[in-house]
Amino acid sequence: MHITIIMVLTYILCCARIATAPWRYWQLNAHYFSKEQGVFSKMSIDGLIPEKWKLVQTIDSEGYVPESFPVFLKPEWGQNAHGIHRADNLSQLVKLRSNLADQPQCYLVQQAAPGRREFELFSIDADREDGIHDVFTVTEAVNNTESYPINSKYNLSTRYSDITAEFNDAQRDQMSGYLSQIGTFGISRMAVRADSTEALVNGDFHVIEINLFLPMPINLLDGNYTWQQKWAFIRPAMMSLAQSTKLIKPVEKRQPIFYRMMMYGRDTPDAKCQGSNSQTSKSHKIGEQSSQL
Repeated sequence: MHITIIMVLTYILCCARIATAPWRYWQLNAHYFSKEQGVFSKMSIDGLIPEKWKLVQTIDSEGYVPESFPVFLKPEWGQNAHGIHRADNLSQLVKLRSNLADQPQCYLVQQAAPGRREFELFSIDADREDGIHDVFTVTEAVNNTESYPINSKYNLSTRYSDITAEFNDAQRDQMSGYLSQIGTFGISRMAVRADSTEALVNGDFHVIEINLFLPMPINLLDGNYTWQQKWAFIRPAMMSLAQSTKLIKPVEKRQPIFYRMMMYGRDTPDAKCQGSNSQTSKSHKIGEQSSQL
């Protein structure tokens, strides 16, 4: 929590320094916000991912039987793996569905990703037109006790290791380019699984999730980081984020993203998943706010 507070305060100071409003942060990825769902919808974002990197994922229903197990039940939106459950067989999936039946959130079912290792690619792109990611890190989520872990900072079996320095500039540019193939994100964190760092660089991976709301730079959870190293990262990263915020083009009407994201899941259960479509992202109206790029 203290790292988050330091980042927020540093970001606000950086915004003040370059004369931009920090509350405009919520509009950084507004062109990917689903007005219909009121969230950065996982199904909508899934529609942006090229087929070669995509996992089988659909809106869950009682009649749906996955072709293989394990699978993960995931809320349409959540932070830090909150609300994610794993089912190793059909009976476990049926039991989970029963336990979650009263939840107002829309749940998705996602195929387990192949690949022996899990990586988090974090990016801040100040100018989405120059082809350069101003901040880019690669962090490995290491979990040697679970075969198909739900990794997060709350999983005591998971530790994070910043491996950015293992790659040269050309390799980092190549990996950040994969993010650009998916979208023009002001700030993002993409979780993928691959068999090796070589496979990751070569684009041989599958995307688990893309976080566009409050993506924590997960490299700061590396237990080997000193406070000096954390501060050396936070200061320029938050300036890049402030610059990204300043470059947001004005629109006639801003989306109430913060409010709607905070209110998600407080609807009645009967209202969940309305308008959703497991085969297409068109109903989520992605791209309607593209003028904010």
